[in-house]
Amino acid sequence: MDEQLEARYAEILATTHPSFLDPSVAKTRGLSTPFLVNGPKDPSAQRIMVIGREFGGKHWHISAEGGGVKAYVAKALAKHRASFDEWLQKGGDGGTTFFNFMRALADRFDSGGLIYSNLFCIDARGGDPSGSEHFPEIKRLSKALLEVQFDHFQPDVVIFAHGSASAAVRREFFPTKGVGRVCVGRRDWEDVGVPNSQLWEFEMYGKILCYRIQHPANWRGKAGVEAAKARRHLLDLLTQTLPRSLPVVTSVADAGPSTVALSTP
Repeated sequence: MDEQLEARYAEILATTHPSFLDPSVAKTRGLSTPFLVNGPKDPSAQRIMVIGREFGGKHWHISAEGGGVKAYVAKALAKHRASFDEWLQKGGDGGTTFFNFMRALADRFDSGGLIYSNLFCIDARGGDPSGSEHFPEIKRLSKALLEVQFDHFQPDVVIFAHGSASAAVRREFFPTKGVGRVCVGRRDWEDVGVPNSQLWEFEMYGKILCYRIQHPANWRGKAGVEAAKARRHLLDLLTQTLPRSLPVVTSVADAGPSTVALSTP
């Protein structure tokens, strides 16, 4: 049990209307209740945080049974832990591409260091909640929860795997331009046949190494081939990178000739 994390989540959820934590109300709205995220099972392992789009499944409805925000947090974290453990087992999720990618990470690195999160903490009927009238509040909660996760988990690497459809929201959460910019572009691998649209490396908060890939869905045709190649290339990059300390690039002057700085992640 991580009492500090639970307290921080509870503090955020206490700022929203209780109806968002009520599964019966959520169902009438076509929404899930909030998806809360555990930290790594092994704090000493390399911490790789993967951020998908939204839960995307069915029945992510947590009932606190009148116990309030703290009870909701405890039950949601227990469900996340049990579900993630199951999904990491082959076939536990029906073989979807997203968790095939998670299992590939677990095979190459210590699965105890994996963190599974989502850009949106609430889904709409298993999908993108942006069409919901409640989207402004969903965005607010999602951003606040992600900020806690970055601060509390201190990931070594973050993989944004939510795809291009929600890229504008990611940039809103973590700006790539202007005075409030927290993300700085580093490089791509177009020179080896991996399109920029499929894989990009950037840095967040001047210290967190991040990668952006397309959501590991069942892409077809040329895009599917490119997406699969990008995921394989990323796995190879992480295998080379994680054992040693990561350099920090913060400006064009710091960027070497093979590094593309200040591009939009």
